Amino acid sequence: MNRIAVTFAALLCLAGCTSRTLTSTPRSAIEQLLLSGAVDRSLEKLRLPEAIGKKVFLDFANLKAYDVEYIRAATRARFAKIGALLVEKPEDADLIAEVASGGLGLEYKSAMVGLPAMPVPNAPVPSPEVSAWKSVEQTGIFKLFIFIHAKGRFIAANHYYAKCDRDEGFTLWWRSQREDDIREGWEKADLKLGEKRQ
Repeated sequence: MNRIAVTFAALLCLAGCTSRTLTSTPRSAIEQLLLSGAVDRSLEKLRLPEAIGKKVFLDFANLKAYDVEYIRAATRARFAKIGALLVEKPEDADLIAEVASGGLGLEYKSAMVGLPAMPVPNAPVPSPEVSAWKSVEQTGIFKLFIFIHAKGRFIAANHYYAKCDRDEGFTLWWRSQREDDIREGWEKADLKLGEKRQ
């Protein structure tokens, strides 16, 4: 009997939980920021000297992905930044740039030392998770493909890969953050806002 009491007391000492408030939106803000972060990093790699000073029509007809509106706007901004002159009609362009997604999604990994949540007979909810250590990794991954041609003539075709990470660790009640590319962006934004206010 004493052994059972000691085991129960030890489990109580190890018990604890961490939770994040769920939002009412269909997709979490973390998911969307990781995906858009991967898009941004992919486009940062885009170097197209062939497009500098040229009239370019961006063709998004084959672009199918999550957050397609963001990809379109970010791609247009990147082409303009590298010196391309964007036009609205293909007949007015020197170059046609076809834009497609080879993959945009979230990779999720977790590992735990402890007891996972388990179904309880005749209970509406499972037993709570009891973990001594837990690791959660989320990665937004994007593969961008851009094909440039002029009147049927091949100019360039390139793939641009990028990812955006967020890793968390939990040891009993303590949370640690190993990597957070989203927070890096928040901190830069806060710094710029602070500089403007001064």
